[in-house]
Amino acid sequence: MVSLTNMLKKQKLSMSFLLIIMLFLFFGIFTIKGLFTLGNLTKMIYEHPLVVSNASLDAVFNITKIHRNMKDIVLANSPDEIEVATKDIAESQKKVYQQLDVIRKDILGEEGQALEKQTRKLFENWQPLREEVVLLINSGNKQDAVQITKTRGADKVAELELRMLELSSYARRKAAGFLEYAEATQTSLEKSVVMLTLIGIFLSLIIAFIATYRVIKTEKALLDKNDKLKKAIDEIKVLRGIIPICSHCKQIRDDEGMWKRMEEYIHTHSEARFSHGICPDCMRKHYPEESASIDSDEKHGKKPNNSME
Repeated sequence: MVSLTNMLKKQKLSMSFLLIIMLFLFFGIFTIKGLFTLGNLTKMIYEHPLVVSNASLDAVFNITKIHRNMKDIVLANSPDEIEVATKDIAESQKKVYQQLDVIRKDILGEEGQALEKQTRKLFENWQPLREEVVLLINSGNKQDAVQITKTRGADKVAELELRMLELSSYARRKAAGFLEYAEATQTSLEKSVVMLTLIGIFLSLIIAFIATYRVIKTEKALLDKNDKLKKAIDEIKVLRGIIPICSHCKQIRDDEGMWKRMEEYIHTHSEARFSHGICPDCMRKHYPEESASIDSDEKHGKKPNNSME
């Protein structure tokens, strides 16, 4: 029964420490998961909204550069100037398409995808207008080329810039949303970490208190049992081994070589006490008259008077 109780106590103690380990394991997994979420949000803010916003601003710069080059073509005084401006336009146009590809790849949400498609379509529709201006310049119709550049060309640029700014604004709103979500996640993670830490400390204190209490209680019980056992051992005196006894007078020799009466020796080495009496044989031998009287009383049914005890 004692062994079963001890085994149950050990199992409870093991379960308590296992509970602490599981709690801190859960705490570690939860913290790592929260940090992983924050890392992903930071990565998304960098790789998506900010990339889209930067690409939109770069595209606006190149669109403005194309528009300026179109003005240079209209105001050109030689074919060489037209050729240089045309090459610059081709280079800027290539960069705008590259930036639109980045936007299409990284922009998030259906609204963002629709904005990118509209902007790309608008930019593509601007190219025939630019080609018309170049043809008018090459044919010597500079007045019409200037008029198209100032009106329809300028309108296209303004609309493209507006679309690009919408893309940038949309991306920044996404970035702000991600940042807000990241901050909320961080706040929630901090609260959860504090709460789990306090719970872990509280449970650890409870388990430590219970374990300490049981250890102290067990130690006290063990000490009590040892004290009782020691007391019982001290109280128990047992005669053991070979006892040297005189074959005639029945005295016993002690450890110091002294001969003592049997009653004295046994009294010294045990808790036994003596009450002297006389047996029937010794009664007949040493007290024959009293013995005969006792035998006669017993024969006639009288209660013997054991005055010799």
